[in-house]
Amino acid sequence: MLRPLLIMLALLAPLPAAAQSSPAPDVARATRALSAMWRPLADAASVEAACAGAVEEIAAVEAALPPVVTQQSLARVRALHGLLVVPTDDPQAAYFFPDATMPWFAAGLGAVAVIDEAQGFVGVRDAAGRDIAFQLGRGGQHPLLRIRNPEGQVLNFVGCAPTWRAS
Repeated sequence: MLRPLLIMLALLAPLPAAAQSSPAPDVARATRALSAMWRPLADAASVEAACAGAVEEIAAVEAALPPVVTQQSLARVRALHGLLVVPTDDPQAAYFFPDATMPWFAAGLGAVAVIDEAQGFVGVRDAAGRDIAFQLGRGGQHPLLRIRNPEGQVLNFVGCAPTWRAS
């Protein structure tokens, strides 16, 4: 699937400076929790409706990966509807593929840091070096993600299909 190819890419691409020290265990947990196909969750939409087609979307992003992978070529790869997060072997790094509704979020290799584990606050540095605030949580049986965009609006997502697999 997508993970083996992106793991190879992680070995080729330099990581942001924030991701180069040894990770704390909470960073690994946060990266695992983020590693999923996240779909927008509107107030009236059901989780089932929001997640329809999520697995197929992961395959579509995989098919869109360029034959020559660089940070520049990955910048053009976007999810269709939501945010795809794919882990690397380094728990402080992941690949982020936002959809076109998030033009301020650069696709490609980014860094992950835990801000406040108890509150679920995670800092993400995108491929362009911008810091983005994330908050992980749960709604019943479903993982939830909140992202604050540059205008201060909170975007809500539901985790529909995991991309992390235990080795």
